[in-house]
Amino acid sequence: MWGKNIGQFQLIQLKLAKMEVARINVQNMVFQTLERLRAGKEPTLAEASAIKLYSSEAATDVAMEAVQLFGGNGYMAEYRVEQLARDAKSLMIYAGSNEVQVTHIAKGLLSS
Repeated sequence: MWGKNIGQFQLIQLKLAKMEVARINVQNMVFQTLERLRAGKEPTLAEASAIKLYSSEAATDVAMEAVQLFGGNGYMAEYRVEQLARDAKSLMIYAGSNEVQVTHIAKGLLSS
């Protein structure tokens, strides 16, 4: 585009950086949960719901940004990003919708 590699544009760099931060946040949540499980501490329903809510929203946001970066090709089945976007969106529904997760989180906060 305009004789430049797409990664040289600041807006693209910003999008990529935000996508990476979301990935690192989810990874850290998973590692923290694994460490707590190894120490014998089960997450509460509210904690598990918060992790599921954040992770599914982050996955969907990252996948949708990737579709945007691919432009029209992002919606074509020939590109892996299209499948990832559909899979990410299903995470917001599967094993309890995000609305249900919000309810679990709120109940956990209000009972504390």
